Amino acid sequence: MTGARPITEPGTDVLDVIAETGRRGPLLVTADDVCRADAGSLRALRRVLEESSRLPVVVAVSAQRGRPPRAPAELAQLMHGMEQLVLDGLSEQESADLARGALGRRARPESVAVCHRLTAGNPLLLTELLRWGTGAGHPAWEELTLADAPALPAVADAAARCLNLVDPALLKVVTLIAVTGESDPDALPLLADLSGLTLEETLAAADRLVRLGFIADDGTLALRHPLLAQALAGGTTAMARSAAHLGTAAYLHRHGAPIQRTARHLVAASVRSDDTWPADVLLAAARGAARADDHATALHFTDHTLRTANGESYLRAVLLACDIRLLTDWRAGVDLALANLRELRTDDARVPLLHRLGGALRTSVPDPATTARVLAVVRATLAGSGLARWDRLHRVADGMCATTVDRSVELLDAVVAGDAVGPAGAPPAGPAIVLAVDAFKALFADLAGRDSGEAVRQARRALDGFERTPSPHPMTVPLALIVLVQNGLHEEAAARAQSLGPGAEDRLRPDGAALLVDALIALGQGRPDTARVVLEQLLRVLPTPEQRLAVPLRMTAVGLLAGLLAELGDGDAAWKLLETQRCTGELEPGWLCRDVLLARAGLRAAAGDLDGAAVDLKDLLRRASSGGVRLSSLLAWRRHGVARLWQCGLLAEADAAAAEQLQLAEKSHLPLELGRALRAQARIDDGPRAERLLREAIELLQSGDGAGDLDLAHAQADLGALLMRHGEPDRAVTALVAAVGLAHRCGARPVAEQATALLAAADRQPAPHTPLRGVFTLTQRERQIFLMATRGTSNRRIAEVLEITRRTVELHLSSAYRKLGISGRRDFPELLSVPGVGPMLEVGADSACPAAPSGAAH
Repeated sequence: MTGARPITEPGTDVLDVIAETGRRGPLLVTADDVCRADAGSLRALRRVLEESSRLPVVVAVSAQRGRPPRAPAELAQLMHGMEQLVLDGLSEQESADLARGALGRRARPESVAVCHRLTAGNPLLLTELLRWGTGAGHPAWEELTLADAPALPAVADAAARCLNLVDPALLKVVTLIAVTGESDPDALPLLADLSGLTLEETLAAADRLVRLGFIADDGTLALRHPLLAQALAGGTTAMARSAAHLGTAAYLHRHGAPIQRTARHLVAASVRSDDTWPADVLLAAARGAARADDHATALHFTDHTLRTANGESYLRAVLLACDIRLLTDWRAGVDLALANLRELRTDDARVPLLHRLGGALRTSVPDPATTARVLAVVRATLAGSGLARWDRLHRVADGMCATTVDRSVELLDAVVAGDAVGPAGAPPAGPAIVLAVDAFKALFADLAGRDSGEAVRQARRALDGFERTPSPHPMTVPLALIVLVQNGLHEEAAARAQSLGPGAEDRLRPDGAALLVDALIALGQGRPDTARVVLEQLLRVLPTPEQRLAVPLRMTAVGLLAGLLAELGDGDAAWKLLETQRCTGELEPGWLCRDVLLARAGLRAAAGDLDGAAVDLKDLLRRASSGGVRLSSLLAWRRHGVARLWQCGLLAEADAAAAEQLQLAEKSHLPLELGRALRAQARIDDGPRAERLLREAIELLQSGDGAGDLDLAHAQADLGALLMRHGEPDRAVTALVAAVGLAHRCGARPVAEQATALLAAADRQPAPHTPLRGVFTLTQRERQIFLMATRGTSNRRIAEVLEITRRTVELHLSSAYRKLGISGRRDFPELLSVPGVGPMLEVGADSACPAAPSGAAH
């Protein structure tokens, strides 16, 4: 219909063929892209439609939305009365089917989801993506992520052909959207400015792009297909992309757009144009480039700022330049910080530089000579100022784990008061140094355990002061927050960390001490999965053991993570972590290694090496005693310390530790800490009093907001085990079932396995719990199908959801019925009323059973 010679009437032979074929059986006549047909061709097609109206003939035509027809009147007449179907992309399941056809096998659901998201279900785009991903020299498409979509020339060419047929301006606008990433509604004037179109023309182009399905009709200009955006952007030259980004940055700056938005385009341009940009824009660009690990670009912007800025902007540029240098070249970064420390004349300007120097010395790899040189320069530079004793404060912080708590406090008092070593007439310590000393002393007071209430008050005073006076040392705020965490004040610690910590926009990389605080808060709030992620991130940003063995943050993080991995049932990973971090042999002296020793003792005990565990525990007790540190300040000790001592036969030590923990918990008046202490006390008393203590602990732990769920799982398991030892399996079942459910929710596999084993033992006792034995014997597939059946899903629907035959479903259900001692679905209510059966079936059900709508039972 679109050839050189328009068709005005269908030939008789065409109509005869249609009529003859239609009399033999159903016939489908199709015509594609009829919006491009001329008037004569459309009239001819209309005649075909009329002549076949009494025959079993279906005429299907397609017209692309948004494309103006060549003959609008004739097309409207043709379409009149036709049933219309809008095609808007494949569903995710249809995308999976298309992928299966292309690959010859079933694709992973995660991979299908990524491809479907990139293509929005467009068959052409999905086909091109599959062809690219399965071609030679490319990674498997199943490894693709949303962040690394390829720029496919075939996709860009197809889009260009389509849009140029309608209006070349459309290609210009959609390419600018793809290159700049500007898709907010307020970007229309920007696109008009960049494209050379009027605003009215740009609006009309956007409307057509919506009708053509290129951008969504949701008030934004976002391209519906991320793969298309990548293809269009990748199809332009680097110079064209730079021009678009620089033009966008200039427009946004002229119109007062947010600085970060403008800076993003400066970074994206490969051609640098920074002569006319204000300092705040250049600094935002430098920070964005540094976060993307483009340090050369980041330094370009900071260097330019240092040449042109003054006042606050200059100081911000100095700090950012030091941060970037410390990331790329540690010695150069330290030297830059020292040079600027000499140049800046006020304490307020020097404090953030000292903060960075303290972090660099504490978490990186300086040799003693380098450390001594840095501290000597700092001492000479700060002489006569309120920060003059910073070098002594840092020495106390650096050596605090290798000496006693009392000695550290003496040294801190000397930092504030001064002594004969200092120069005559030296000014008193400034407020920033005094506050820093208060934070350290709060931690030491809490570690010593003399008066936890006073330690909390001192930590609060320091934190209140840091709201007004910035801290000159990177450890002060985290240490004060740790005091709050160690005393169960997790919510307060989290709130203060949020208000005192640097915003995300000010950090080039995560701060190690802040990450440790976040991990401790997550542990205290009963979020082990979050704590694990944070601790793993912390270890990635700290030096490796080969660089510096005993970085305090690293040792603490290793111990916490190893203990957490063991708690979650991954003992192999915990041992591997200890080996990788060189923590399986002789450890450095001091109380620094307490978390490592406790985790190691737990792993040895779990492996049956009670003698080795006892050695580690005795070493831990000795180190704590010689350092003047109480172990009850450790969360892991409050959870497991008494149990570990008792398990290894250190009964006197267990009794003393339980008494100390209970005394401190009673002073705290916190239900969570009282519950933990009562559970510890019950461990050393196996008589009737133990049951009362555990039930009281369970009541306290249940009163929280879920923060004590892991402790509650342990307490319920302890109660079940106690009742089993006393020959009361019936009463044990309720506690054990609760323990299994809580443990699974917290990811604590060892607790769940222990309670499950005890449930199996309870089931073997003479008791009305026969179905429990059947639950334990169900296979994973039987449990999955049986659970779906108990939720009212029909056999047919189960088969559809799991992509198996209905006969297979019936066989699995029959096996499950036999094991559970029932005859069919009508027995479900009675079965689920048996204590323990329902919860045990539901454990892990969310991951085992896909959601499916209910259907009639068969």
